[in-house]
This record gives sequence, structure tokens and C-alpha cells, in this order.
Amino acid sequence: MNKDLADVLGNFVSRITKFCRSKFGEVVPEGGAYGPEEEKLIADLTARVRAYEGFMDHTEIRKASAELRAIWVLGNEYLQSAAPWSTFKTDPEKAAAQVRLGLNLIRFYAVLSAPFIPFASDAMLEAMQSDNRDWPEDVPAALAALDAGHAFTTPEVLFAKISDEQREEWQERFKGSRLTPAPLARP
Repeated sequence: MNKDLADVLGNFVSRITKFCRSKFGEVVPEGGAYGPEEEKLIADLTARVRAYEGFMDHTEIRKASAELRAIWVLGNEYLQSAAPWSTFKTDPEKAAAQVRLGLNLIRFYAVLSAPFIPFASDAMLEAMQSDNRDWPEDVPAALAALDAGHAFTTPEVLFAKISDEQREEWQERFKGSRLTPAPLARP
């Protein structure tokens, strides 16, 4: 849970919103255009979303959840590679486009994640000040749903990490009991 929710999704939301707030304010920045790296991300996301839909349609929950996590990972990998915090120093316009895509990814992730983590999905949509829950039939359009100038708020920590001590305590507290089945009576 720490690895998937706190370290992948929660970390992404925190990094992009805090960076945007520090450099552009709490609005989706304008300027810049997408380049090959952004176009590749959008193509990769489109393929993954179609796979996710297929798994959901066939009620393959484990595969669907793994695909959803892979979608989150794509955003993290993009953010790490694009490094808008470095780009900002030499090309603020390009950094604005990278951040705009990152903020749109939060709304996109909220919509895709709703079947698995509805309360976190609501929190992400609330932070992005969006009530648009439309499924991303058109991924490029979904990743442009938040226009430049759209206000957002930087959310609190979405997922608190669970310590080993908490895990052990909860495991003990909620373990339940196993009943030993009675032997079958023979006639």
C-alpha cells in the first residue's frame, strides 16, 4: 500500500501541485506546447487505458488494478524525465506545458481510479476543482480538460504511509479467528 498509493500516486500529486504553486501559483499555467515526450506519454496512456478498460469489462480485477498502477507509474516516470523544476530554469514556457500536463494527469487519474479508491478520487477532483468525471474516451482531450488559468488547491497528503508498527497492530487487531472444522460424522 505504501509503495502504490503513497509513493506512486500520492507522491505524483504532491510533487506537481507543490511545484506549480511555487513557480506559477495555484492555477494551471499557460504557455508552451507539448513536444515528443508529451506525445509519447499520451500515446502510452491511451494504450494502457484501453487495456485497463478491457480488464474492467471482463471483471479481471487484479489485472485492472495492475494496469491502473502502471498508468500512475507512467506519470511519475514522465515527471522524473521531464523534470519541470530543471526545465523552468532555462525554458519556463516548456516547464509550464509540462506542469499543465501533470495537473491534468491528476484529474485523469482521479477519474480512472474512482472504481478502486473512490474517496481519494474525490479528494483529487476536489483539489483540481473539477467535477468532470467523464470517462476518458478521448485521452488527449481528457488530458486537456483543465485549461490554463483553471484554479486548483494543493491537497494535503493523500495517503499517509503505514508504519510497520501500525501494520502489525492492525494485523493483530483485525486478524479474526479461524475455526477448526468439526470432523464429518460417519453414518
